Amino acid sequence: MNFPSVDILGSILSPELLAKIRSEQATFQQGKDFYPDLTNAKLKDEISLAWQEAKGQWTIYKSKLSRLKEGETGTTETRNFWISPLLTNLGYNLTFSRQSEELNGKSFPIGYRDINLDGFPIYVGGYHESLDKRPENKQLRVSPHAMVQEYLNYSEHLYGMVTNGRQLRLLRDASRITRLSYVEFNLEKMMEEDLYSDFVILYRVLHSSRMPKKIDGGAESIIEKYHQEGLEAGSTIRSKLGDAVKEAIKNLANGFINHPNNLALREAVTSGNFSADEYYRHQLRIIYRLLFLFVIEERNLVYADNKTPEAKRFNQIYFNYYSLLRLRKLAKKLLPPEASRHYELWQGLISTFSLFEKKEIGEKLGIMALQGDLFGYHAISGNGYDLHQCYLSNAVMLNIIKSLSYFENDNGVLIAVNYGGLDVEEFGSVYEGLLELKLEVKKIEGSDQYSCSFDTSNERGKSGSHYTPEELVQPLIKHSLEYLIEDRIKPYQQKKANKESTIQSLLSLKIADVACGSGHILLSAARRLALEIARVQTEEEQPNPVAIRKAMKDVVRNCIYGVDKNPLAVELCKIALWLEAYNPGEPLNFLDHHIKCGDAIVGLAQRSEMENGIADEAFKTLPGDDKNVASAFSKRNKAETKRASTANAGQQLTTEHQVESNVQEAMAEYKTFSQLPETTPEEIERKAKAYKKFIDGKGFTFLKAMADTKCAQFFIPKTEANKENLMTDADYRLILSGYKGWQDRKVEKATAIAHAQRFFHWFIEFPEVFSEGGFDCILGNPPFLGGQKLSGSFGDAFLESIKYQFAPIGAVDLVTYFFRRIFNIIKPKGFQSLISTNTIAQGKAREDGLDVIVQQGGSINQWQQLRWH
Repeated sequence: MNFPSVDILGSILSPELLAKIRSEQATFQQGKDFYPDLTNAKLKDEISLAWQEAKGQWTIYKSKLSRLKEGETGTTETRNFWISPLLTNLGYNLTFSRQSEELNGKSFPIGYRDINLDGFPIYVGGYHESLDKRPENKQLRVSPHAMVQEYLNYSEHLYGMVTNGRQLRLLRDASRITRLSYVEFNLEKMMEEDLYSDFVILYRVLHSSRMPKKIDGGAESIIEKYHQEGLEAGSTIRSKLGDAVKEAIKNLANGFINHPNNLALREAVTSGNFSADEYYRHQLRIIYRLLFLFVIEERNLVYADNKTPEAKRFNQIYFNYYSLLRLRKLAKKLLPPEASRHYELWQGLISTFSLFEKKEIGEKLGIMALQGDLFGYHAISGNGYDLHQCYLSNAVMLNIIKSLSYFENDNGVLIAVNYGGLDVEEFGSVYEGLLELKLEVKKIEGSDQYSCSFDTSNERGKSGSHYTPEELVQPLIKHSLEYLIEDRIKPYQQKKANKESTIQSLLSLKIADVACGSGHILLSAARRLALEIARVQTEEEQPNPVAIRKAMKDVVRNCIYGVDKNPLAVELCKIALWLEAYNPGEPLNFLDHHIKCGDAIVGLAQRSEMENGIADEAFKTLPGDDKNVASAFSKRNKAETKRASTANAGQQLTTEHQVESNVQEAMAEYKTFSQLPETTPEEIERKAKAYKKFIDGKGFTFLKAMADTKCAQFFIPKTEANKENLMTDADYRLILSGYKGWQDRKVEKATAIAHAQRFFHWFIEFPEVFSEGGFDCILGNPPFLGGQKLSGSFGDAFLESIKYQFAPIGAVDLVTYFFRRIFNIIKPKGFQSLISTNTIAQGKAREDGLDVIVQQGGSINQWQQLRWH
């Protein structure tokens, strides 16, 4: 968006609209659309005249401001000598009143109203006041922005404005707002830098003829038509973004491997040390980095403070020489003929990456290194090659940037993607496409070139993974998390608890998504909780963006947990949470212990399940098994479990002591790790090492190995070749009790099976949650697979293992098992809220849409009696 003084936050209007206005292709932009008797030529004269008057009025206004005494805000001067004349030239007929309007028991001193627009609200503050902070010398309950937003949410007005003379914002009613959304015109920048083209946009967007004529006529107004048009355009862009990412990854992969200078990369392929999956993951991380930087650049979050002279200098250097905005401008132009031969743009991008990879480089330009999984140096280096050292032609580089930055509309006009206004969860549209991809790298016969293409696998169909739209997410939040928030906020509202204890109470909530995908549901939950924390912290109904971002970071660090079987989904979920919780000048949260890859229903929920021994059902004869081998092991295990339940009561006590010892050891290691701070890159690195020490420690390793061994017996084929790999109950209990060593071939085989199947043992993976009794809230959209699809997609062993764990009711389907699992990992008074595509009673997919089911945590019997809503 090439309008220096115009900023769009959220989805109130689209940048495409501004581009259309500039190219004179936008609707409702003829002279008669502003005034019935106005021609297009006269409209341009009107805008030019308004500009000249605004320039003159700005000079007078600045003169008045220079005479203010220290501590004076300049509200009267702003109102009388600047905003009133400016809006009059935009067609407004303003009246001023000092009386406040009362709504829902709250006071709204709006100030200005337009009598010709049924009381259209405009709040005018002083030049020295912030729009996002509550004024100290006024009787406002909240910040000016929050007050107007609150007013719009409560009243029948759809739009309103707020200004302090420096910035002018257009706001829209947003009853469920979780982050600020507005169009802002930086009047000071516009006037001081003579940005006439930006003033034209202001005139054509904010003119009174654009606004609702009646309080209940918002839907018919031009500005609302623009808003709806922007939503439709955003949907189109989101639908194309997935395809753009696919093409970008393919072009990157081919561009690297076929560049004549990348000998080490091609040698890695020919030597057999090359992994196509790893190579694909590296291309994906480059795309993730680009998306991340697109967002923080457009949201002006690269630097924490842009006000000091040094910060302004750093900001200018970054955006002139390092930013992706610079590359996006280049990509919009025609490729020069020599673009295929040169490669300095990729090397320049590597320099940009290094600012966020390494502290010693970033700090020279005032940037806090982010490091971690996304920006760690290792993130794009593989076995035998390092993409930092590779070459990529300018032609490939610019084509990739262009495909991610611009789309053609129906009229063939190139439209820039507004990453600043793109909701992070909308990257789920990318996620859907990524799950289908498997990169294949093949040598082109008769050539030294390679071909990188996609084998579209059926991973998405196998896992049942699908993006969950926002309209289905909100009921989950409303009917579950809202109750928990209300319980914790009530003492504060009744003045029985102070601010800090209330915030800590909210941050103690543990929220999980058992099939988190790209994190859409977790993001919505985190936003809702962060908004409430920011409200308590600031004592404002609509807190400022800084307060919400800080609260979001605390929520992500303390409250949010997710599990998904697809590693690409896990990585994207982390990136979504990092983006939403990003605070400039701070490193990214450490999330490896909260967002994990694993099969949420194949594994143990509670420690007691491990101590029950090897199940007899594990040795049931399945297709591919040797009946004689399976039968022999089944008889042996039944005899051993029977003896254990009768004659070995003393050994059982020893077993509990051994397990307890390892649990305590693991918890001690985890407590040491979890208490480490996360304020600098060094602290994040220290925390990562401490976490590795925890998962490599004896306590964690022993518990996981034994849990894996219990589950793996379902998956090891019962054949002659595997007889030495199968473990029955007696040996298992001897190892648990410490009478036999656990590092043997059988445990090793079980560990390998567990790794391949991604067993997930909840009490081991999230020890701090289960030391407190489980999760407070579980949200999600479990994948639906039923009947033969389960064994067809995952195998008979998978089906038998979860049938043993959950003793299914009615039809055999994944949703049933997810519900059963939830009752093992949620607190008795916790809430679960899930979406499903089937009814348990009938055991078949519904054809009339998705159901939302909500239940407070309770017994299995309660769950059996649930009715679908």
